[in-house]
Parts: sequence; C-alpha cells; structure tokens
Amino acid sequence: MFKKRVKLVSRMAIFMTLLLFALFVLIRFLDPFQDDYWSVIFDFIGSFHPVILHLPIGLWFGVLALFVLHLFQRERVQESLVFGSALVTLVFAIFTFAAGFVLYLGGGYGSGSIAFHMYSSLAFLTALIAFVIGFGGGFGSLYCTLTAITTSAILLISGHAGGVITHGEPLDRAPWRVFAARQAKAEALALGKTGEGHVFADLVMPILNEKCIACHGTERAKGRLQMDSYIDLIKGGSKGLAYVPGDLSASLMITRMHLPLEHSERMPPAERPQLDAGELAFLEWWVTAGLPENQLVRDTMIPEEHALYVNSLIGNSEEAMQAQALKMRKNALMAAYAEIQAQFPGVLVQSVQNDAVFELSSSSMFGHNEEAVREALAPLAESVVRIDWNRRPLDASWIHLFAQSKSLQVLNLTDCDFSADALSVLLAKKNSLKKINLTGTAFSDRHIDHLIENSGIETIVLTDTDLSKSGFSRLISDLPGTQVISNFSL
Repeated sequence: MFKKRVKLVSRMAIFMTLLLFALFVLIRFLDPFQDDYWSVIFDFIGSFHPVILHLPIGLWFGVLALFVLHLFQRERVQESLVFGSALVTLVFAIFTFAAGFVLYLGGGYGSGSIAFHMYSSLAFLTALIAFVIGFGGGFGSLYCTLTAITTSAILLISGHAGGVITHGEPLDRAPWRVFAARQAKAEALALGKTGEGHVFADLVMPILNEKCIACHGTERAKGRLQMDSYIDLIKGGSKGLAYVPGDLSASLMITRMHLPLEHSERMPPAERPQLDAGELAFLEWWVTAGLPENQLVRDTMIPEEHALYVNSLIGNSEEAMQAQALKMRKNALMAAYAEIQAQFPGVLVQSVQNDAVFELSSSSMFGHNEEAVREALAPLAESVVRIDWNRRPLDASWIHLFAQSKSLQVLNLTDCDFSADALSVLLAKKNSLKKINLTGTAFSDRHIDHLIENSGIETIVLTDTDLSKSGFSRLISDLPGTQVISNFSL
C-alpha cells in the first residue's frame, strides 16, 4: 500500500512539475493575440475567469479549515477528506488560471498591469501542488503546515493583485491621497490659467483621458496600446504607431477616428463617447504641429479656430470662463442624456453625434410612462432642436416642456390635438426655428404674428388648418424668403 502511494505521488509530482513549467513558458513567451477574430473569441472565453475565480479561493480556505481540524482531531477528520478536497481545489485552480490566461491572450490587458497577478497566481498553484503532494505523500505535519501557510499567503497576494486590476488600488481612495490629488489638480489648474500650462498635459491629455484611456491605459491596453503618456503614444501598439509627430496619415489615433462609426476599427468604438468637432480638430492640429511633450501654451501659436477648445480648459479671460462654463454644461447634458438612454431607449437621440443637441419623437414614446419620460427630459429641454409629435395629444405639461427649448429648429405637429392658446405659448420666442409643420392643427390667423417674429424661418406647412386666405397673403408678404405651404398654395 505504501509503495503504491509513493508511486502515485511521484507520478503526480512529475506531471505537476511539467505543467508548471509549461505554464511558465506560456506566460513568459506567449503574447496576446493581435488578430481581431481570435482576440474577440479569447476575450469572450476569458470573460468567465471573474465568474469562477472565487471558487478555488473558497475551496482552499475550506481545505485549510479541514487541515487544521485534522491536525487536532485526526479520528474525526479523515486524511482522505482533506486530500480529496485539496485535489478538487487544485483542479479548479488550474481551470481558473487557464481562463485568466485566455483572458490575457484576448488582448484586453497590458502585460505590465497583469504580469504580477499571473506570476503570483502561478506561485499559488506551485504552493498548492506542493501541499497536495506533501499531504498525499505523508511528508509530515511540519511540511504540510508550512506549505499550507505559504499557499494562503500567496493566495492573498495574488488576490490583491487581481483586485487592483479590476477595482484599482484601495489605498488610492485613502482620504489623505484624495485630498492631496485635489490640491495638486487645483494647483495645476491655477498654473494653466496663468499661461504656464503645457500643450500636451493640459490640452491633449484631457481628450485622451475622457475618450481613450478606458481601453488604452495602464490597467487595460487593447492592442498593447497605452495612451496615458507622451512616450506611450510614440511607442504605439501592435497595430502600428498611434502618434507620429508631424504626420497625420501615419498617426493611427487620427486615421481611426475618421473611420465610419460602423467600422470595426473605428476609435473610439461606436458605443463609446465620441470626440466632438473641436476636440478632433485640435488633436489634428497638435499632431501636424509635432510639438514636444514639454511645449508650453504661452510659447505656442495656437490657431484662432481652436480658441474655443483651449479656453474651455485653461485661461481666465471672460471668454475663457464662458467657454469653461459651456463645457461643464455640455458634460452635464451628456450625462443626463446617457441616463435617459438607459431608462428610455430611443426616446431621445442626438441630432449631432457627441454634441449636446437632441431630437424627440412621439413615435418612440410607446411602452413608456409619459410622466416619467417628461420628468427625465426636463434637464435637456433647452437643447432639443427637433420635435416630431404627430397624431398625439399635446397637453399643458408637454407644451410647457417644449416651450423651454431655446434651440428648436424643426417642429412637426402634424394632426396634433391641442388648443389655440397652447399653440400661442409654444410658438412664442422661437428665434431659432427653421421649419414648422402644423398640418391639421388649430392654427389660425391669430397665430400669424408668432410666425412672423421668427424671421429666420425657412418652411411653414399649414395645410388643413383655420388659416384664412388673407392670413396666407400676409404671411407671403411679411416673410418673402419663406416657403409657405397651405390649401391656398396648392
């Protein structure tokens, strides 16, 4: 019996040694897949790693408890129970490690951020194997105790490394660090406002931090590309050079931003926040200029067309403060828009991608609670530029909401049921209005003055309304540059 046991343990030791060697070679020499097809597949398979990783952790501490009980109460806790539980834990630990390594091969994480976690996990496997072989081979209580303590310690280290990758370093949230970071940020802002800011740090990095770092930062580097430093940009990734000073066409960070939204290589991807026109134009200028990392704002002739973007970040002039206020307002509107998209998908859409102007359609209201939608829309009412509200009642609450839009350009109320007084409220002070369709509504001659006030209006559709022929003639006379369509013009 003893010889069989020694033979079994010896074979297990040889097999496990070969397995550990193979895993070490894979970690050391196998890089993430760069082919998009395999990257997607491995990223999906590896996504199960976070689901199963807690299983071997829980199992090991169960084994540890059984082992301690076995040391003191051997007659109650059999050796076979401890050995069997440890063996099951080892099997699940190997599967968990394999899933984590496959996740790494998917290209979702940079080797720098994940290397310590992988090596410490491999060390955990090594210690666990040493415990299993030692306990199964009868190596003695001292050996098993030492390997059990070592296994537990390494597991805590590896688990902490994995937690940092997923959730960040816990100490980064310590009050003294948070307050120090706030103070440093305030000092940096003050430095920028006196004209001493750097072009890269104060004007380029805010764009990258907001639109790129989520996928191309220290903790997560898709395609082995990091974009959180000047050196990283020049270094590039597996697909090529992200930034080539002075060469737009060779800089992938720019060329991929111009790809169609539906393109698989579009950056940022369609589902991510996009750069607005000002941000993209500034990045293109910066790449073309080929400025060094330490280039000061005060020593740089930044073209006038980028003044709005620059002032939205630095500067203390009245124009700069206004630009910064506009940027803050836009960020708040985009955050509110994201919440509406999550709660009521499709009700509101962006009129211009990644810009804080929106379109509302009554056809997207079906299935949603109108009162809840109206409440959610309130913070965005001023920025609605188009309203299509056809063949639906328009009560006082909706009228009040629509009347708040200061940027409304297109208003389509075909066959919409509302009172003449409500229409007066809705049409008042809409200087931005370009097109309006009131077919089948209560529009009459009493509302003509409201339309005439909107001198920039280009198209008016008033078929099947209470407009008189004399009212039609007055509109034609007072708005000579406007196309007026009614029963009298057909």
